[in-house]
Amino acid sequence: MAKITLYTENILEDATVTVTGDADTGYPESRLYDRDISLYWKDTVTGAVDISADYGSAVAVDFLAIEKHNFDGEAMQWQYSTDDFAADINDAVSDWNQTGEAQIIKTIAAPVTKRYWRVTVSSLTNPQCSEVFMSAGLELRVRFDEKPVAVDKASVTWQETVGGIERSTKKGSKRRVREYAVFLDENDSEITNFRTAMANLDNYSKPFYIKDHEGNYWMCRLIEPPSEIFATEGHVLMSLRVIEKL
Repeated sequence: MAKITLYTENILEDATVTVTGDADTGYPESRLYDRDISLYWKDTVTGAVDISADYGSAVAVDFLAIEKHNFDGEAMQWQYSTDDFAADINDAVSDWNQTGEAQIIKTIAAPVTKRYWRVTVSSLTNPQCSEVFMSAGLELRVRFDEKPVAVDKASVTWQETVGGIERSTKKGSKRRVREYAVFLDENDSEITNFRTAMANLDNYSKPFYIKDHEGNYWMCRLIEPPSEIFATEGHVLMSLRVIEKL
């Protein structure tokens, strides 16, 4: 049985976030956790960068996404602590040297519940980044009696001339669309956990991350609220449709 994973809470949104340096005008630190990967945080500085989150209490985390950054060639760390990194400093994953400016995804085998979390980047000039997302995933079982649907949504308009010749205008990149039928079992708290995850979306107004059935991670939003069908008491068949957020 295939599985998907939803990451609907970014702990930075409810934490006290501190970032090394002073953000450039128009590119505030809040851009790092606004769930919009097209808006940037920037800082005109040269030096090491710490992006730290104090959640106020211990919080479970097993996932990190970093989007649209310029951290290529830098030594990086993802760490957690119980004392604001005074003495207790632990690596969530092995330190790494970043190669390229593509999406960064890091996962932990089992959720770690700690109060303080941070990402560190070694010295660089004029750092920028559009999102830092830390969360704990909700894994869902995908039903294959109702096959998953994977399509792309094009951002193209076509114009036809008087003579019948067509020309295209490309407005932007294509976006992934996925549709899943999911089985939820009340005995395993899956229904409760799913509804809790949906509550993180502020009445379905926020995008979130998904690990799709092929193992790809991307930010998405719901196309429509999930539809729950009660097959038997305590068992729900649910339809979930999402589209990629660019």
